Amino acid sequence: MNRKKSPKLAAVLDIDSNALKMRISQLKKGKIDDLETLEYPLHLGHEVFTDGRISFESLRELSSLLHGYEDVLNGYGVTDYRAVATTALREAENRSFIIDQLKIQNGLQIEVLEDDQEKTLIYWEILNYLNKIENKRGESALICYIGAGTIGFSVYDGKQMIFSQNIPMGSLKLHDMLGNIQNMTEDFYTVVEEYLDSILGHINIPLENGKANNLILTGSGIRLIAKICGIEQADGRYELDSLRIKDLFQQIRKMPQERIGRKYNLSEETAELLYSSLSIAMKLLHYTNSATILSPEVELWDALIRQMLIAKSSGQYQDHVRVSAISCAKKISDSYHCSRAHTECVRGFSCKIFDKMKGLHGLGRRERLLLELASILHDCGHYVTVKQHLQSSFDIIKDTDIYGLTDEEMLLTAFVARYNEYDVPSHRNHTFALLSENNRLIVSKLVAIFRLSNALDKSQKQKLSDIKVRLEKDRLTISAQSDANLFLEQWAFDQCAPYFKEVFGYNPELTIKSNLL
Repeated sequence: MNRKKSPKLAAVLDIDSNALKMRISQLKKGKIDDLETLEYPLHLGHEVFTDGRISFESLRELSSLLHGYEDVLNGYGVTDYRAVATTALREAENRSFIIDQLKIQNGLQIEVLEDDQEKTLIYWEILNYLNKIENKRGESALICYIGAGTIGFSVYDGKQMIFSQNIPMGSLKLHDMLGNIQNMTEDFYTVVEEYLDSILGHINIPLENGKANNLILTGSGIRLIAKICGIEQADGRYELDSLRIKDLFQQIRKMPQERIGRKYNLSEETAELLYSSLSIAMKLLHYTNSATILSPEVELWDALIRQMLIAKSSGQYQDHVRVSAISCAKKISDSYHCSRAHTECVRGFSCKIFDKMKGLHGLGRRERLLLELASILHDCGHYVTVKQHLQSSFDIIKDTDIYGLTDEEMLLTAFVARYNEYDVPSHRNHTFALLSENNRLIVSKLVAIFRLSNALDKSQKQKLSDIKVRLEKDRLTISAQSDANLFLEQWAFDQCAPYFKEVFGYNPELTIKSNLL
């Protein structure tokens, strides 16, 4: 007797700044269908953005709601789910206590997504959608997610992401931060605009004339603006005329929130969201030549559900992150006047050594990406100072936003780029000693590889166009062919070899064949 295979089920629980949301979906005949979506308003964002903490009253409410959501999950027989949290829990000073209590009371392991993780997942969904629109394919776009507590700001050049920044100010946080000033002046709108200028005005996007062909905005505030303007969703997106947006902004610009609420039949909190979202959208319009704003109906859980239900989606996402991260790193490296030829040479050598030693270092594709980024960015510090360029490179890299990379990953990347032939990781370095044991091990392995690769182009003249890497007994043999004077490269290589042997137990040897001999 043939039994029909049950559709694959998955669910996402999202603890947002404004709401607790849950989505249950199934994969049926290769298509994702939603079975249930739930949303209940919460005020975690207001608490965190004003007091810095989540109250235990809110915790009890959240725990009770989660128990109800768990009953729904059990009713559908869902066992594969992810419980994630974003800005409010991420920024709460007492987040560890909250996460611990939710684990004890609800048996849930809450995954707090970092800013870059959250935004990159949303961008991935937006790009998938954008590529389905024929007349938008291959065009540049400024893609922004206006959240309650943060703004994700990224630039797409028509082929890949080339710029990414996360701004710690969203529609709800903007009002909560400046709300006290509102009672002091009738000119509050000027305060908001000047504050936005002080932050967004410093961003220069790496496109010709600093303008993108398209402006893509998403977030609950943009959907609210569309609703106020009477714009209906079509083909999974809203299209908002920029002149209409400007007109709406002029209408409410000088209104207090109470009056905005009465005019559009909104609660005071929703009126605040409308005002802040409009103010941010108006500033973002300066970065585009487009007469319209596109707002796809895309949310964080779209990407999470897709990765849970469609096996190949996760690999495609990782490939996208890698390509985009490298693209962004190259733009940053160029802005610090680093030699593209040198950094690409070092990156190529690093990848060849890393891949050959795969069975020895035990590292994966993510660590390989960190090695590539360190190779691209390691010379940035020369722009600041020659005397302390290694430390300057470290400082620049650890504080740089790279598409899809977490703060911890950028810190590890900074450590890898921090060492040359004179210096190696040591517990005497207080910052390095503060890393977890696992992260210190990762850094040490990547540094050993990076230092050898960088030594092979010490003169930055690309005397070695290609290398061959072999493992033989206790030796790592790197061979190449060149007629150039390689005494400097050989010296640097010899300086770096002992640390490599200390980390891996293999003695590196450099063999050069020359047609002149």
